[in-house]
Amino acid sequence: MLDLLKRIQWDQVYDFLAAGDPPMILRIVALNALFAVFFILRRAKGAKTMQPAALLAVQVMLVVSNMLVMFQADIMRFLNRFI
Repeated sequence: MLDLLKRIQWDQVYDFLAAGDPPMILRIVALNALFAVFFILRRAKGAKTMQPAALLAVQVMLVVSNMLVMFQADIMRFLNRFI
């Protein structure tokens, strides 16, 4: 398992996360911070515990939103073919 970490080409990961304006990593951190703020505000209000299905839906939305940010250029190119 640790062998996989040794084989990762970290320079390509860095280039991917540093690409864009603003950089990809800042967009992902900002999006995740927004979800964290919603969580903190909800907890501060004393809201009751979420149902397991709702919790799963929020986690799926977070993963999907991160994927949309990471693949925004490819998604836009795909959608431009239909518009």
